[in-house]
Amino acid sequence: MLKAVTWCAKCLFLYFLVAIAAIRFSWIFTTPVWQLANKMQWTKLNHLVFVLSYFLPIFACAGFLIGLIPFGKLGNALSNLSRSLFPNVAPKTETDFAPPILWAWLPVTLAFLVRFISWRSTNSSVFDPQRSPGRIERFFGPLNTQLPGMLDAKWVPDRFLFTGPMLFLIACAIAVMLRHRLTRSTQTTVSEIEL
Repeated sequence: MLKAVTWCAKCLFLYFLVAIAAIRFSWIFTTPVWQLANKMQWTKLNHLVFVLSYFLPIFACAGFLIGLIPFGKLGNALSNLSRSLFPNVAPKTETDFAPPILWAWLPVTLAFLVRFISWRSTNSSVFDPQRSPGRIERFFGPLNTQLPGMLDAKWVPDRFLFTGPMLFLIACAIAVMLRHRLTRSTQTTVSEIEL
């Protein structure tokens, strides 16, 4: 039971790291893309409008690229190095669970779905309060597709706390799965060749 609780805590911790990165450090991912787009004359938008319009695809691509980095193997290499330097340190035990990065998208996706379903536009009809026009555009569309009724005080937190981290973690999990499948197939062929 304790392993399951710590595993879930790791998933939530990864989400909080991504949410903080989305709010505080999004310029690390978006500024180089904006500079390249300006240099190649693909856009004439200023930096703020560009970030608000294209933050979601840039952040999802960054998640995919980060998912391709084998942090587990790097951690194993560092632990082997520390064991060789300090032989008294006990080896780490393996868990039976999947790596938390593969499931870290689940809590934020559930939170996103609650926010997505419960959102009401100021333009919603009194005859059908369940239907809010522009729901997809509000959460996924660029800035130029946003109607004035959709841009309220919660638009930026919806983008940077729910939609962005969800897309980042889903893209990261997909990249990790692809990396595991590709490296597993090459590891099995190498072991078959060695036999």
